[in-house]
Amino acid sequence: MERLKVLVTDYVFETFDTERRILATANVDLVVLQCKSAAELIPQVADADGLLNTYLPGIDDAVFAAAPRLRAVVRYGIGVDTIDLAAATRRGIMVANVPDYCIDEVADHALAHFLSLNRKLSISDRKVKAGQWSLAYVKPLKALRGMRVGILGFGRIGRAIAARLQPFGCEVVFHDPALPADSAGGKALDLDTLLASADAIIVQCPSTPATRGLLGREAFAKMRRQPLLINCARGEVVDTDALVEALRSGAVSGAGLDVLQDEAAVLKQPHPLREFDNVILTPHSAWVSTAAIPNLQRRAAEEMAIALKGQRPSSLLNPEVWRENAVRATP
Repeated sequence: MERLKVLVTDYVFETFDTERRILATANVDLVVLQCKSAAELIPQVADADGLLNTYLPGIDDAVFAAAPRLRAVVRYGIGVDTIDLAAATRRGIMVANVPDYCIDEVADHALAHFLSLNRKLSISDRKVKAGQWSLAYVKPLKALRGMRVGILGFGRIGRAIAARLQPFGCEVVFHDPALPADSAGGKALDLDTLLASADAIIVQCPSTPATRGLLGREAFAKMRRQPLLINCARGEVVDTDALVEALRSGAVSGAGLDVLQDEAAVLKQPHPLREFDNVILTPHSAWVSTAAIPNLQRRAAEEMAIALKGQRPSSLLNPEVWRENAVRATP
């Protein structure tokens, strides 16, 4: 039997023992790459049967055209904005993800940002260490009980955040056009009402054409209660320049950001986001834990092995490919 080949396009993991063990059951050889661009990947894919993708963007029709044997792409993660789903579907390539890992980790991280910003822990820590023992720099402090917290995107993680907020006495509202208004865990609002009435806004929606730049100048102008803003989802949802303006004007009273529209730009000195005492930046670490990382690697490898054995992955995102293959296989 001819051996199959799966390429890792890029990675943040220490070992691939789990992937090799699982993929061996499907007669698969694993080749680990650390590509910096899709152009660097393309020359490697001619004999690839599968791709395991972490952060590398641009897994699109140009990649697929160079990979005539490609049968499946699995994302190490929940979002699939690195993969052109429509192009994969046109070419009959299955796309899957790992939608059920790191739910608790991201919800905990978002809550940590919210609590730290609300109680002004970072500001207090810096001021006290600088020898300034005072209440002046923490005022005003809003009580958690009774705060209206708006969640943009009410999927698994959004609902997990809501469950964590409710014991504090917060009023949880959400906006998610994909869900019915009576979804358990929060009260559905239209976007403008949520923006105008929330004391804190937590971004937990995917990056799509409809959500990229969703929180820009127009959105910030609608915020009436100087909310806290937390984003542990996708950086592209928040327009960084517009957020800086909102922080300077006081339209937003603080921001906790685990993801950024342009991470490289913010890391360069100087960048305005790094100047604010009321901004907390973390390095896209919301998903990380000693439990989440091995679980992610295992689940991604399992989905790939299932696909290459000719079975349907449990997290298949383009089921029409599976249906078309089934029709073609029917005598």
